[in-house]
Amino acid sequence: MRVKPAVIDVYLIGETLRTWAAVTLVLLVLTLGVGFARYIADAAAGEIPMQTVVLVAGLSAVENMEVVLPVSVLLALLLTVGRLCRDNEMAAMTGVGIGPTRLYRAFAPLTLGVALLCLALSLVLGPAAARHLEQMEEAGAAILIQAVEPGRFTEIDGGKAVFYAGGIDSGSGLMRDVFIRVARDGGGDTGIQTETIVTAETARYVTDTEDGTQTLVLRDGRRYEGRPGQADFRVTRFAEHGLHVARSMDRQMLEVEQLSPGPLFERDSLEARIEWQSRLAVPVTVLVLAFLALPLGQQPPRSGRYARLIVGILVFVGYVNLLRLGEIWMRDGSLPVLPGLWLLHGLVLATALLAFLRSQGHLRRQPALAP
Repeated sequence: MRVKPAVIDVYLIGETLRTWAAVTLVLLVLTLGVGFARYIADAAAGEIPMQTVVLVAGLSAVENMEVVLPVSVLLALLLTVGRLCRDNEMAAMTGVGIGPTRLYRAFAPLTLGVALLCLALSLVLGPAAARHLEQMEEAGAAILIQAVEPGRFTEIDGGKAVFYAGGIDSGSGLMRDVFIRVARDGGGDTGIQTETIVTAETARYVTDTEDGTQTLVLRDGRRYEGRPGQADFRVTRFAEHGLHVARSMDRQMLEVEQLSPGPLFERDSLEARIEWQSRLAVPVTVLVLAFLALPLGQQPPRSGRYARLIVGILVFVGYVNLLRLGEIWMRDGSLPVLPGLWLLHGLVLATALLAFLRSQGHLRRQPALAP
């Protein structure tokens, strides 16, 4: 009885996709759980507003998808190949003429789809998430001030600043009896901490409609600056005083990791060239790991289901760390920018090719003929 190719293809593709969906779901739950725990702790410490925890954790998860997706493909293919070997399905398919080419063709929809998704994440979505996280960090103090409860002291930036308002008008947002304390490191040789205390009768939160700059405007108050324990405080009385609480994104000097492809292409610097290779490395990693999964996942029948997962995770960690080292080597001149990371991809791909040839018996030593 001749097995129809379409039936085998549909079966292998379905098996691969189901396994990948389960692995990805587990990794996403773990990533979101760790993110929520971390940011809830930050919110409890007063470093970020509580109402932004979900959004910040979501944006952080988008950044982490550049790691989650490649490893999910590797683990899913390892589990699929391992199950086929363990249940003797691989031997049965080999017996009817189904070889590695058909298996790689079954892996192609998942591999190419995830690689394209990783390309979009590394080029567009990841940098956009990083920009939004930076903007939220800049606006964190402003959000905390907006959400302050009257008659209660609110810590900002882990206790480095304290804000208090005796009363807040719910309609206009006007705050009364305002108290602000900011502690700063003195710097220099002494390193003595300095404090700034501002009191005002009223304050209002203002956002510039042109550039989005956010300012707290205080009226009829005093500003005290000096070092605790010393009497040489400088006292300033003011009728109106503005405190900058958040910059607009246009005024921020974005790091290369936060740039969209257009502005990144316009930058002619070493960091920009390294960033391009780092972003393109994400989808390339998916393709290389998918090719490595077949020889790495093959195992004897009735062996443990998760026998090769630890090896796969170690391979992934080693691959990623090698790429990170490559970025460091390019910065210090030990590795030329071209070929740069492409040379490291080539080394890993060559290793995967050797592993594939060995798994197919092409590199086994032939027994010597008897004389």
